[in-house]
Amino acid sequence: MHVGFSLGVAQPDVPKAPVPLPIVAYGDSLTAGAGASSLAQAYPAVASNLFTPARNVANRGIGGQSSTEIAARQGGLSLLIAVRDSNPTNLYPHSRDWMDTFEDGSINGLSHQLVQKGRDETGLPYGDVRIQGTATASFTDIGRLVYGAIAANYEIEPGSSWTISADAQLIGGSTAGVVGLRLLLIEADELGGYLDEIAAPSFQLDGTRSHVAATGLATHRFVRSTILLSVTEGSTIDLTLRIFPGQFEAGGSETALQLTPGDGQIPAYHPTYSTTHRFSASAEGWTPRQQDGHTTPIRVEGGKLVIENDDAGTLRGCELAVAAIPEGKLIRIAFDIDFPVGTGLIHVGGLNTPGGSWATRTADGNPTWVISSSGHHELVFTSGNMDFGNPVCGALAILTSGTSIVWSLDNIVIEWGDDNPQVPVTYRSIDVFHGTSSASAGGTLAGTRGTLTVESGSTWNFTRSLAGDSIPVPYETPFKSDEAMSHRRYLQWIWAGRNNATDQAAVLSDIASMVAHTTSGRFLIGSILTSANDTPQTKQAIFDLNSELLRRYGPHYVDLHATLLAAGDGSALDDEDRAAGIVPRSLRSDGIHLNDQGYAIVAEAWVAATLAMGW
Repeated sequence: MHVGFSLGVAQPDVPKAPVPLPIVAYGDSLTAGAGASSLAQAYPAVASNLFTPARNVANRGIGGQSSTEIAARQGGLSLLIAVRDSNPTNLYPHSRDWMDTFEDGSINGLSHQLVQKGRDETGLPYGDVRIQGTATASFTDIGRLVYGAIAANYEIEPGSSWTISADAQLIGGSTAGVVGLRLLLIEADELGGYLDEIAAPSFQLDGTRSHVAATGLATHRFVRSTILLSVTEGSTIDLTLRIFPGQFEAGGSETALQLTPGDGQIPAYHPTYSTTHRFSASAEGWTPRQQDGHTTPIRVEGGKLVIENDDAGTLRGCELAVAAIPEGKLIRIAFDIDFPVGTGLIHVGGLNTPGGSWATRTADGNPTWVISSSGHHELVFTSGNMDFGNPVCGALAILTSGTSIVWSLDNIVIEWGDDNPQVPVTYRSIDVFHGTSSASAGGTLAGTRGTLTVESGSTWNFTRSLAGDSIPVPYETPFKSDEAMSHRRYLQWIWAGRNNATDQAAVLSDIASMVAHTTSGRFLIGSILTSANDTPQTKQAIFDLNSELLRRYGPHYVDLHATLLAAGDGSALDDEDRAAGIVPRSLRSDGIHLNDQGYAIVAEAWVAATLAMGW
């Protein structure tokens, strides 16, 4: 029997050097690089090149965000979502949460102020509105601020019945000068002009909770509802009303209250046609736009389709000929876009033919969607636009005008059919896109893969990525961001709290949630900077908050404020700032944001702290 063994020289086991974790920097405008001469001078980009070898530092800074909004993007706080119900009972869009968007103001000499919100003994939400001033007319209309009431017309069938109902209660002040408080159902013409009232029940203002309901028969095509306080002109008014959820519904009788926003559903989606364009070797059928004798330069480079408006001309870009898409079909276009040179507005839509005119319509009635930011975009159109005389769509186009700009495209998905993959978001617990005009986040909602997007700063949608049947989405369903999950294992630099620094409890809680969300155990917390515009009280709140962050996080705490105070050019003005506890002005571009030199110092501090931890 032979026993095998090696005749070679034995080699000891040598442990491999650990691979450094990727780094992500979460924060606000100070992380985004506001005040820097370019994005390359934002501190994450500078820090990347301070490591040997260089390490990628992903910049996840968005200007203006609070620690709560940053924590929701990072994943430490849950982002809860509601989507539109395709057949809601209650046509008031915000019966449960109108208090969150109520804007204090004045109508006809009477100011309206939301002074409190709460819940009754059954859990129903309410808002308390104080109305005061000297009336310059015989009424003040608060309904457009309550329930997200329908200020524009709601189109109906003439001859149909509609029912309105609500609760209200006088809880403070006096009814002196008050004639009455009514819930109105109004008929209007197509342009919104008042025609008549078809239901107008009056609340009892005797200090008890008053419930009203009434039905009206519509004879015109448009109705809307509001709450109207009638007063004696010239009288002094001061009263506080508690307003509970109301309901505006089809039919001749009041039904059980449905709170809105409420449960909804992701619609069924079964496209007739689907294709994906990735540019590994060719332009995949995309061609240059020919306009006024000019051919837009396009090329494939680095796996992307690169387009250049080289003469800042009109209607420059790329087009794709497609088989005719019949009028009324829904078209989904999804893509990734980047702007390596310049910025500008990109118009995305359909054409009758390549080189032709617009042949699509958006939900807003426009021929194109307009985008201006890098990232992933999900757009839905309806085929055909008779304003241009085009009943069908025979090409798709991505164009710009009047700007010297270079942009690149990748992962273009084109689908069309009878179903709409997109559903409006009617509620979000935290505005994770605050500070952006357009942005997106891939992830899952109710187990369905898709993309959460905001366009024009306020239009939120969820677009499903894959075909499938409709999916119910209960109110406040968590949206699980892919990036928030993948970043859990990253080394995280967290610089949050500047925009809500006076709310110490919230900042500390938000940062704790972000720390708990990390799985690597590798995180650093940056101290909050003071501003030249801070009051003494705000500065003290920041000093106290930084002291508590140091106490809680010890070696994980990076005192950026102290590091910046110790730097500067040694001038008398810098010394004056240091004495006041403010970052020296030689390191700032304005009262709070840093300049290139300031961001370089911050980058060095983050890198030094990372290396000191052995990461």
